[in-house]
Amino acid sequence: MDFQAGGLAIKTLRKSKKLTQEQLADLTGLTSNTISRMERGLLFPSISTLCDLCNALGTNADTILAAYIHADSEIRWSPLADKLKQLPQSKQDKIERILNCLIETI
Repeated sequence: MDFQAGGLAIKTLRKSKKLTQEQLADLTGLTSNTISRMERGLLFPSISTLCDLCNALGTNADTILAAYIHADSEIRWSPLADKLKQLPQSKQDKIERILNCLIETI
């Protein structure tokens, strides 16, 4: 199994939070070497480690796990949902109306 896509997802999330490998290691109780090996695709995180990573990175498990899955699957909505949560309710309502209009016209 190729773990590089999942490792890249972890690395991208870590960098988006402006964390070094050492800082993420401290937050998760792992070593920086373990973080490095996961990010390079040499190591797949256990469920326990995945939970620790998600908590430290403030993300959902599917954000990381989806990168490991190479089959056609439904659209992943978590990144979009995360962006929407950051918007004020008024903008969320407008986006919902726009999506409803798009769905009705398709």
